[in-house]
Amino acid sequence: MKIVLLILSGEPTRALEELQRRHPNSTVETIGRDTFQSASPAQRVRMVHALHPDMFAVATERLMWQRGANAFLLLGALAGAHLSAIFDMHGEWREEAKPHVLTHAPGRLAKDFVASKSALQRAERELQTLETAAAQAHVEPSVHKLSDHPKILYLRSSPGPGTQAGGAASHIKGFLQAAQELGTHVSLVSNDEIAGLDPANLPMKIVLPAAVGSSRAAFDILNNLQFTEAAIGEVEQKSPDLIYQRYARFSWAGVAASLRTKRPLFLEYNGSEVWVGRHWDRVDKLDLLARYERLNLKAAARIFVVSEVERRNLLDAGVDAAKIVVNPNGVDAEVFKPQIGGDTVRHEIGVSPDEVLVGFVGTFGPWHGVEVLAKAITQMPRNAIRFLLIGSGALRGRVEEILREGGSLERVIMKGAVAHDEVPRLLDACDVLVSPHVPLDAGAEFFGSPTKLFEYMAMGKAIVASRLGQIGEVLDHEQTALLVEPGSVEELKDAIVRLSSSKELRESLGDAARRAAVERHTWKHNAQRVVDAYYSLSQRECE
Repeated sequence: MKIVLLILSGEPTRALEELQRRHPNSTVETIGRDTFQSASPAQRVRMVHALHPDMFAVATERLMWQRGANAFLLLGALAGAHLSAIFDMHGEWREEAKPHVLTHAPGRLAKDFVASKSALQRAERELQTLETAAAQAHVEPSVHKLSDHPKILYLRSSPGPGTQAGGAASHIKGFLQAAQELGTHVSLVSNDEIAGLDPANLPMKIVLPAAVGSSRAAFDILNNLQFTEAAIGEVEQKSPDLIYQRYARFSWAGVAASLRTKRPLFLEYNGSEVWVGRHWDRVDKLDLLARYERLNLKAAARIFVVSEVERRNLLDAGVDAAKIVVNPNGVDAEVFKPQIGGDTVRHEIGVSPDEVLVGFVGTFGPWHGVEVLAKAITQMPRNAIRFLLIGSGALRGRVEEILREGGSLERVIMKGAVAHDEVPRLLDACDVLVSPHVPLDAGAEFFGSPTKLFEYMAMGKAIVASRLGQIGEVLDHEQTALLVEPGSVEELKDAIVRLSSSKELRESLGDAARRAAVERHTWKHNAQRVVDAYYSLSQRECE
């Protein structure tokens, strides 16, 4: 059997292993995600048909989060595949024969269309109501009492899996656990489980999504309607002192709950979803998305941004400066620390004691600089330097292509996506850690606060990082890291080579970086700023 495989997200190796397990002795040919997504529907059918598949398969991170599953199955059938399948990295599998797909496709697509249209119409009505209510709320929501142990209800409604290891999951987990350690009473309402978060240690309600929607906006809005109803119910039942929401695309749950219950909304704002939807992660209904974004910023009593750049962006958008709190990301320095099994990992992955291991962890995405890193690796001297790349993403195929063409693929261990609790041991195995971020598209100023930066620091390892935005503010060149010009393959290469030849320099930079992380950049520091903002708001209400 010949299988044509499209990997939308998730780990390619695991996807291939799952196909071989279910259909042994089959041959698999993959289609590039970027090529596929840039094509029209008719071009996609022709693209798959030209490969003469017996089966067309689509791999995704979480099947429940994958909109358009019915359309993918239909595409396979129209392209001539006898079987169509869509599956995820968690064992969920949906497979149908061509006659079954063609018979049921009209009804399925019509149901999707009707549900999407109804959700958009309802959301428009509710948005108008909320805009009016927010405009009439001239004073901030009342703080009903000043509590020594405030109750925080955290809302996570991001339009994607929470089980993926990465910066977002680290941020959520780090903040919630640190807030508990500070004595607050925290509960969570989320539309997915969060990677690394134990439900036995934190009260939580999971509102799972429905994989319905004829467009990305419709999918997000339909599920946010469902999520908002659950969130309001939890707020009314638990009566928290404040509502803390991680801002997400087409999300208004925190606004609706705050206006209903008069509890203050604290908004964690990691950047404009309108900007992301226009430049990175294409989404329709941008005008509607902009209205939701303005609504959230208007209704929030306090807005927490991860960088000074993002504070300036909000000021330029007309947001009251008194509402904005700069609150960079952080790290759990008791989890990310030296001497936690790195020697064992080096043995497991075949790296000898006399080799210098250079590590990277993160998403293979547009601003993480993985292509720059790959090019730098191909220019490295042929000495005892190895590389460990941890993570996955849209650019992984491109990275492997650069390494292969440069004759350097054998020097690189591609670990792929791993559980977050595995990351500290892997980083401990490294001698040098790299953060080669590059500028954003469209000339925008870099507004991020990479969690991996603080994790690197806490590991006590030598760091090479781009002199970009907050990265260049947190790290001191020649003191806690070596900073290089963003996007410069030559400078990145030279810094790695310099560190590989000096154990003394690696140790001095690493020791200084860990001290800085412990003293200024833990998740407790991050959570404390939120608690302090609550007390500040409470005291002002009491005056």
